[in-house]
Amino acid sequence: MEKFSKWRDSGTGIQPFLQPVPARTQRGLLLSAFGLIKDYIVGPLLAGVRLTAVAAIAVADCATNALGSLLVVPSVRRAWSRCTRSVLAGLALFVLGFYWVDSKTVGLQKGRRTSKEVRQRGQKKQQRNVSSGDIIIANHLSYIDVLYMVAKYNPVFIEIDNATTYARPVSMWSALRSPARQTPALLQAKDARPLKAITEEARVGCLGPVVVFPENATSNGRALLQFLSVFEEVENQDEKSAIHIMAFKYPFQSFSPAFSVGNQLTHLFRLGCQMYNSMTVRILEQDEAPRIADSAMFCDEDAEPVDLDEAVKAKLLQLSRLRMTKLTAMDKRDFLAFYYLRSKGYRPTI
Repeated sequence: MEKFSKWRDSGTGIQPFLQPVPARTQRGLLLSAFGLIKDYIVGPLLAGVRLTAVAAIAVADCATNALGSLLVVPSVRRAWSRCTRSVLAGLALFVLGFYWVDSKTVGLQKGRRTSKEVRQRGQKKQQRNVSSGDIIIANHLSYIDVLYMVAKYNPVFIEIDNATTYARPVSMWSALRSPARQTPALLQAKDARPLKAITEEARVGCLGPVVVFPENATSNGRALLQFLSVFEEVENQDEKSAIHIMAFKYPFQSFSPAFSVGNQLTHLFRLGCQMYNSMTVRILEQDEAPRIADSAMFCDEDAEPVDLDEAVKAKLLQLSRLRMTKLTAMDKRDFLAFYYLRSKGYRPTI
C-alpha cells in the first residue's frame, strides 16, 4: 500500500510489517463456490469449535498451574509445570490446525567433511539437548512461535529493553500477548537485569532455556528486522550457556499464521477458520552455532575473538533464507502508531 511506503525497506523493497496476503490467482467457478462455503460457513463454524477448545485449554492451564503451586517440593513443582504446560501447548497447536510441524535440524557447512569432523560431530550428538540456562535465538513472527517453544522446551521468555539490551523474565501469557502490543520495551532500571543473571537463575532453578527474539518485534515473515546487539554488553555473556539458533516460517495459501499487525483475537479467529495451518522450523546443528566461549571476553589470547552478535545474525540469515532489512523495532513502533491512527483510532486491547 502506498500510504505505508515509508516503511518499505529501501535496500530490499520489502514491507515487513503489513499482514501478508496470498498471491492473486484466477479460480474456476467450482473452486470459487467452494471458497465461499469455506470462508463464510464451514470456516466460522470450525473456528467457533476451535476457539472454545482453546479457551478450555487455557482454563485447564490455569487450573493445573494453581494445583502445581500447592506442591511443596520445588523440583516436583517445576516438573509438574513443565509437563502440563508442554502437553497443553502442544494440544493447543493441534486444535488450531497445526497437525504436524515440519521441524528439521540442518547444517550450513558446504562440502565434504573430513573424517575428524565426522567423528567430532558423532561425539557431539549426545550434547545437542537444550538445557536449562541455554539461550535459544530465533526470528519472531507470531504468538504461535511462543506456543511452539512452550510445547517443546517450556522455556523462560524475556522482554528486552530496547535501549540497554538488559531484560526481565515474563510469563508465558505475557509472551503470548506481546505480539499484539509489538512496541519495543523500555524497562525501568529496577526491572532490567543482564541476560547472564537470567540464564544463571534458569540454570540453577532448572527453569528451562531462555528465549531471545533479537528483532524485539514481530515481522510478517518476508524479511528480518535489524537485531539488537544483545551480546555487546559483557554482562549479557554467560560462558556456560550454549546458543541454539532456529528459524520459523509459515507457508500459507489463503491466511498467514504470521501476526504482524491488527487485533489478536480477530487473527486467532481467522486462523481457526483454516482447515489446517503449516509451520516449518529449522534448527541449526549445534556444532555450527556460535559459542560464547569464543567471544573476546573468554577466548584464549592467541585465538581470534568472535563477534557474537554478527555471528548470530549471519547464521540466522542463512538458516532462515531471508534478507535483512534496515528497519528496526523502533520503526515498527512508528508504523503501528500511523497504522492505528489511519484505522479510525483503533488500538489493540490485548
